[in-house]
Amino acid sequence: MIETRRKRRPGTVVVAGPRAPKQILDPQIWRQGRAKIAEAALGLFLRYGYHATPVRAIAQAAGISSGSVFNYFSGKEEILELVLDDSQRQAEASLDAAQKALAVSRDVTDPVELFVRVYRHYAESIDSIRRYTLLAYQEAKSLAPKSRTPLFDRERRIASLLQAAAEPAIRAGLFGSDALDLKVQSLIVLAHAWAVRHWAWSQYPTIADYLDDLQKVAVAMMREGGSASRDSR
Repeated sequence: MIETRRKRRPGTVVVAGPRAPKQILDPQIWRQGRAKIAEAALGLFLRYGYHATPVRAIAQAAGISSGSVFNYFSGKEEILELVLDDSQRQAEASLDAAQKALAVSRDVTDPVELFVRVYRHYAESIDSIRRYTLLAYQEAKSLAPKSRTPLFDRERRIASLLQAAAEPAIRAGLFGSDALDLKVQSLIVLAHAWAVRHWAWSQYPTIADYLDDLQKVAVAMMREGGSASRDSR
């Protein structure tokens, strides 16, 4: 092994060690670079899978050198982590914004209608990030346990937002509180199904068509255990 820090003797060739990653000092350039690389990686991960996609392929798709990738990420896993985290962040922000807007809306007096609107808004946000959702189902298992924890925490926050949207209907006796967590998690999976099993829904040309039927299923599921459902038996 050739030492890189020793005095040079006449006629000795000194071989430099590995170059350290170049520090990107401009925060905006750093964010833009990470976003460009993540977008390039998303398509490759979906087409070939996370493990079968080398960093050099991601770099080529992003139009940069392989070494430049490490100016923005510590490795391929961090790229996957950013892609999945961004998708959940968008879904959570969209749902939160819808719930806040509807909470102060004067035209929504029916608590069931309020929940339906919030749930539809969430499902529509999933449609807008369909590729990310599909990748999450395919490759979240590829992350180290500590990297998966923030994603699971955010999923729980999304479930809590949907539960909060259902609370007015529960208090009114229109929705049942039994197995509420199971109901909400099931509805989240059904919203994801538009992205994950889109091929199976040929009878639904658009997300709106799918949600027109799905909201009926959602309301029936949420009513189970409520006083209204018991009175109808």
